[in-house]
Amino acid sequence: MVRCLQTCPDNEVPDVYHELLKTAEKLFGAEQQLMEHYAFPVRQTHLEQHARVLRSLHCVHAAVMRGAADQGRYIGGNLLMDWLCLHQETIDAAFMLWVEYCDHGLIDPRSPQWQNTLTAH
Repeated sequence: MVRCLQTCPDNEVPDVYHELLKTAEKLFGAEQQLMEHYAFPVRQTHLEQHARVLRSLHCVHAAVMRGAADQGRYIGGNLLMDWLCLHQETIDAAFMLWVEYCDHGLIDPRSPQWQNTLTAH
């Protein structure tokens, strides 16, 4: 969808941007459910990052719907991709490691040790 946003005609940018925004909301929501299921200790920080990105996308949304194709391409096509790459390499990687450890029984996320970590943040 991001590639489409970068290359589609200007008149298609509002629809593509809108779909990109809705997709981001759904994916972040699904990831939040996984973080809660696995009791990820730093999920609040992770969710704050998602919220900041969604806020940025929403702030530009109205302008893009009115035809500001360049803004939509820049925010949704460039900045979002840069952020997603960094996000995947850092906090998403940590979350995936946490999931793997939980699934292999190396960590019990419900143990008091991790519950204390959750309440400390």
